[in-house]
Amino acid sequence: MRLLSSLLVLLFALPVSILAQVSLDSLQSYHQENLTSIVLLKNEGRLLPIRDLGSTSIAHLSIGDASATTEFAQILQQYTDIKSFNLPLDATGNQAGEVFKYLINYSDLTIISVNEPFEVGYSPIIEDFIRDLSKRIDIVYNIFGPKEIVNSFPYVNQAKAILYSPKSTNYTQSLAAQIHFGAIGAEGKLAEDINTDFKVNDGIITKGGLRLSFGVPELAGIDATFLNQKVESILQEGLDSMAFPGAQVLIAKNGQVVYQNNFGFHTYDKTQAVRSTDVYDLASVTKVAAGVPALMRMQDDGLFDIDAKLADYFPDFKGSDKGDLFFRSILAHNAQLQPYIVFWSKTQKKNGKYRGRTFKTKAHKNYPIKITDNLYLHKKYKGKMMDLVKKSPLNKEPGYVYSGLTFLMYPDLVQTKTGNRFDRYLYTTFYKKIGANRLVFNPLERINNTEIIPTEEDDFFRNALVHGTVHDEAAAMLSGISANAGLFGNSTDLAKLLQMYLNGGSYGGEQFIEKSTLRDFTTCQFCDEGNRRGLGFDKPLIEYDAKKSYIAKSASKYSYGHSGFTGTFFWIDPAEDLIVIFLSNRVHPTRNNRKLYTMEIRERLHQAAYDAIYEFDKLEKQETNNKSDTKHYKERE
Repeated sequence: MRLLSSLLVLLFALPVSILAQVSLDSLQSYHQENLTSIVLLKNEGRLLPIRDLGSTSIAHLSIGDASATTEFAQILQQYTDIKSFNLPLDATGNQAGEVFKYLINYSDLTIISVNEPFEVGYSPIIEDFIRDLSKRIDIVYNIFGPKEIVNSFPYVNQAKAILYSPKSTNYTQSLAAQIHFGAIGAEGKLAEDINTDFKVNDGIITKGGLRLSFGVPELAGIDATFLNQKVESILQEGLDSMAFPGAQVLIAKNGQVVYQNNFGFHTYDKTQAVRSTDVYDLASVTKVAAGVPALMRMQDDGLFDIDAKLADYFPDFKGSDKGDLFFRSILAHNAQLQPYIVFWSKTQKKNGKYRGRTFKTKAHKNYPIKITDNLYLHKKYKGKMMDLVKKSPLNKEPGYVYSGLTFLMYPDLVQTKTGNRFDRYLYTTFYKKIGANRLVFNPLERINNTEIIPTEEDDFFRNALVHGTVHDEAAAMLSGISANAGLFGNSTDLAKLLQMYLNGGSYGGEQFIEKSTLRDFTTCQFCDEGNRRGLGFDKPLIEYDAKKSYIAKSASKYSYGHSGFTGTFFWIDPAEDLIVIFLSNRVHPTRNNRKLYTMEIRERLHQAAYDAIYEFDKLEKQETNNKSDTKHYKERE
């Protein structure tokens, strides 16, 4: 990230490990010095940190030179969707009027950043703008630079909150932005009087650790140089071997993002580079990023019981060989269910033509489900799919067999029990509240096609490039909304959900899932039967086997995660407070590309994160020994 590279240049000007150049104590002192220089002068109604992202629309307005607070704006964007504006000091009435109209109509809270020499005057238009805006919506001021700005800028005291930093660097701007969202807490006290309202030692303290933070890896116990070199080497090898066209990687430790980078391109034609805002088809990661959190929350709300039987919630299965299956066994893939049903092939006759009441080439009131521009599914075929699940034979032998069949059914359960459609329930209950606005189903409804990574050139069902719609055929036949597949997302927003898991169900100051529920779902359920799985979540092999494992050997028994067919993967390890995310479209242009697996990209990447922790521990130990040797030498002198 720009923050990390700029801080390294600022501190050391050499692309080598921080601890090789300066002591950890010095780095911590530098961080603390900058953090305590930022002072929260005012905080009416405890507005900061901002907690309710679910119902608060936030905008950012820079006044003066917008480039002076670029880092501040970029870090704000990491936490939620924030529309940014700029007004120059000599703004015209039309410029101010357009911004004002948007802010009062669409924003509940406006964060204003000011970074200008105090000698520069502000036009009457700016003064009138600030005065009128202060009367209509809540304002938070962020003032970077000399204290005279606080005294000279119009209507400062009308703001609900004021955050002041005498330093204006990328690092202080990043810290200030993170204070807004409680990623870190405000700790600063004024070193001198600003005016009669703000005197020396004034400063309001706020709580940190509410959301993911962004900072220097060494402060979280990671050797950044080692990690950067390993990750980039592994990913470059994957790109050079055409294991995937591009990828996103994010690694977080101790609640801090310590590595975040984008690699390659959307496709092999290399016309569009991967950006951090681009979304990938998460495939089966959907199971534990959509289906499982919905079930966990419903269990906490008394709407679902993990120890109930399938027929208790799906009466149509009563009397079938599946009606008495317990959800605990089903979600642990221990219920003898078939792995998958190729539903689209069931629509075809032997001659390849589609059966009646299945597909048509044009949309019709009875064929509203769009698969492609010239392929539309009958509105009642979903019932046929559920019937095929009910009639599918059970496996002859008991034990672990991965199955996604019931995940096709959970959206109906969610809608029946909550009254909300599955995707809306997830968005309002989880995603919007944690600022994960790029976790979406049917992304074309909310995201530009240029920001969606394409998957496969489908030459057997859709006969087109799958781009902007779900890759999984069954999910596509369910209008793109399924708990089996269908969720799209980027690494940043997926990390927020995963950090919520790692926090024991809490994020941004809200408890989304009870700790005991998360503990149950992420615990191995049938280890005594040789099944490693949690409830929905994958777990490490009971006995590690490098030939069978796709995760790091160092992952603890407490860790959990999931992978996706399109080339996606995440893993959480509470023992190390660690999250590793890898998103790719390895199925482009064909699912037959298995290099991601044969090259062991995921497991090597995952192990690199652990090795970076071990390397840091070595450096820290060496530094401790050096201190001890120095002290001993001085004592001898």
